[in-house]
Amino acid sequence: MGSTSDTSVTRRRLIQVGMAFGAALTFGAGLRLDVPAPGARLLSAEELSVVSALALAFFPGAPMPVDGVQAGVVAEVDRLLADIVEEPAQSAFRYTLRAIEWGTLVTRGQRFSQLSLEERAEVLDVWSDPSVVPRRAGLDLLRTLFGMAYFSNRQVLDHMGWRVGCKDFRP
Repeated sequence: MGSTSDTSVTRRRLIQVGMAFGAALTFGAGLRLDVPAPGARLLSAEELSVVSALALAFFPGAPMPVDGVQAGVVAEVDRLLADIVEEPAQSAFRYTLRAIEWGTLVTRGQRFSQLSLEERAEVLDVWSDPSVVPRRAGLDLLRTLFGMAYFSNRQVLDHMGWRVGCKDFRP
């Protein structure tokens, strides 16, 4: 066999990840991930961290004037989930966040939120594969909600020259 990189899937890595998940389940059994973070309406601190990483991956900035975090996507996604999205879709959104966050641990050796911006974009490209319908549906759910949040930002709308009727749209 040839040499393997640190991010390749090996039996040793699978065992390590399995042990880490086992320890997390054992020691973190009392940890509640569904408790909103301080200042949040619905999402936990860990979920907000993943939302922030995704906001930068979806909207890194240039050519737009602000990136996803600067545009307030994190707070707006939390608000949209709490105010507009009904419970079954809220759960689907949260499970998708966890799948993205922890799914890269085996393939890349790090959680999604710890990856570089370039690596996050590569992961999202993999998730966009139309032959894996559940994964693609999860990504489409994220893209829709994140797009709603980002494109409601005033600076983004002004940069695009967005107008409704005869007047500017002012969210």
